[in-house]
Amino acid sequence: MRGKLAATAAVMALLGTALGGAAIAAPADPVLKIQAQETYYVYEHDQGPPGGDLYRLDLNLAYVEGEEPIAEDVKLTIDASALKGLADLKGGSFCTEKDYVFTCEYSSIDGLTSVQPFYIKGAKGAKPGDSAVIKYTATASNADTATAETKAVIGGPKLNARTHAPLKGVEPGSTISLTGAVANRGTLAAPKGIGVKLSSVEGLKVAREHSNCHYKPGYDTAAYCTFDTPVEAGKAYEFSAPFAFKVAEDQMYGSANYHFWALGSGNPWQYEKPEDFSEQGSGPPLTLKETAAFDGNGGHLDLATTQRADYQAIGGTIEGKVGSTAKIELGVRNAGPGTMDLQYRDGHGAGTYEVTPPEGTTITKIPFPGEDDDWACSKKSKKSRTYVCTLQETFAAGEKDTLIFYVRIDKKVKDAEGKVQALAREDFPTRDAKPENDAAPIELKATGSGGGTGSGGADGGSGDSGGSEGSDGSSAGTSGSAGASDDASGSMAGTGSNGVLWILAAAAAALGLGAVAVALTRRRSSRER
Repeated sequence: MRGKLAATAAVMALLGTALGGAAIAAPADPVLKIQAQETYYVYEHDQGPPGGDLYRLDLNLAYVEGEEPIAEDVKLTIDASALKGLADLKGGSFCTEKDYVFTCEYSSIDGLTSVQPFYIKGAKGAKPGDSAVIKYTATASNADTATAETKAVIGGPKLNARTHAPLKGVEPGSTISLTGAVANRGTLAAPKGIGVKLSSVEGLKVAREHSNCHYKPGYDTAAYCTFDTPVEAGKAYEFSAPFAFKVAEDQMYGSANYHFWALGSGNPWQYEKPEDFSEQGSGPPLTLKETAAFDGNGGHLDLATTQRADYQAIGGTIEGKVGSTAKIELGVRNAGPGTMDLQYRDGHGAGTYEVTPPEGTTITKIPFPGEDDDWACSKKSKKSRTYVCTLQETFAAGEKDTLIFYVRIDKKVKDAEGKVQALAREDFPTRDAKPENDAAPIELKATGSGGGTGSGGADGGSGDSGGSEGSDGSSAGTSGSAGASDDASGSMAGTGSNGVLWILAAAAAALGLGAVAVALTRRRSSRER
C-alpha cells in the first residue's frame, strides 16, 4: 500500500512539473439539450397503427472536445395537456403520466438518450389542421434547465415516392440515372417544402452534382437534398433533373433508394450528424415541377449488371490412418471479376456449396471458427451424406469462403472420391462463364489396416454423424470465414491461421493486454432491413 501511495505521489509530482505548477481545470458542467421536432403530424383517428404512433424525442448533452460529460439526476417533463380533446395518448414505457403530463427520470445520462413517452393518435372528432403545443422541460442536479416545444398537428402530408422498373444489362463502370418524384396523398400540405434522403448500396456511388444537396466527404453512398417549394395535398411533383449513380467495375447487383420528409418534421439525422455532410454540389439546384399523379409508393431502384463471377469449388485430399480423424479445408473461391454483395437482400448468403465425403469416411464436425458450434453446415436431407454450407453475404472477387471439415477415416476404399459443388443463388445468378470448375474432387489417401477393395464414389458409404437438416436443405447458418490457407487443395496438417489467431489471443491475455479483442466469429445469416 505504501508503495502505491508513493507511486501516486510521484505521478502527481510529474504532472505538476509538466504543467509548470498550473492548476488542472475542472471539467465544465454538462449542457442539456432537448432534440424534438418542430412540427409533429398526428395520425387522424381512423388512420395509422391501431394503438397510435409511438412518440419520440431525444435528450442529449452538448459535446465538449476532450471531455465526457455526465448529467446527473435528470428529469424530463413533457406537458401535452393542451392536446386534451384533440389527441388520444396512451403511456409508453418508463415515464409516468398524470393528466397528460409525462415525467421521465434518469439517475444520469452521458449522451444521446431516446425517450418514447406515449403512443398518440387523433381523437375522434378532431379535424385535419387542428393543433396544440407540447412543452418540454429538462433539469439535472449539475446542469442548467433546458426547454423546447413541438407543434402537434392533426393530419398532415403523406409523401409517397414514384415506383421504378428494375434495370437489367447495365454495363460495369457506367453511370445510371434516376428521376425521382413525390406525391402528397395526405390531408395537409408540406408548407415549408420537403427533404429527400438518397442512399445506395452494393457498390453504387452517388454523384455530387446539385447545390441544394449535401454530401459527406469521402462517403459516396448518401446525400441529403432540400426543396423549399411547398408540396400541396393532392398533387405530384417530379425532380427537374435525375440523380446520377456511378456503377462499380466489379458490381453484379445494386440498388438506390430515396425517401422524403416534410421540412420541420421528422428527423432524417437520427443516426448521423448534419455537420458531417459538409460538402455541397457545384451544379445547379434541383427543383420540383408538377407532374401527373401516379399510383403506388416506391423510391427504390434495383439493377443487375452484365458482370460475371466465377465460383470455383475448393477440394483437397483427406490423408491419415484408418480410425483417425483428419482435417481438410473445403469451400469456394470467387475468381471474379464480379463481386457478389447481397447483404441487404432477402434470403441467405451469396450462394451455397455442397460437400459429399468419399466412401469410407464420415464427417464428424464442421465448426464455426471461434464459436461453440460444431455444425456450420446442415445435411441436405436426414439420411444424406451431403452437407450444405452457405456462403457469406458479401463475396468479393478474389476472396474465398472455406471451413475446416473434420473427417473420420472409417476404412480403405479403392478409388474413393468425394465432391465439393459450388452453387449460385437462383434469384441472383453469378452468370458464371466457367461452370466446369464449379465442382472439385475430395480424394482419400488412407493408410493402415481395415477397409474393403470395392470401388468408391461420392455417393457410397454411410455416415449419420451430426449436422441439423435445414428445412430446405440449406445451411443452418453462414459458413466460416476466409480459409486458413491459399492452396487450391484443402489438405491440412495443422490448425492453420485460425490456430495462430488463438495463440495470439492467448499471448495477449498472458501479457495483460485487457483491451485486446480477437474477432474470429462470422455473422450468421441475419440482417436488418
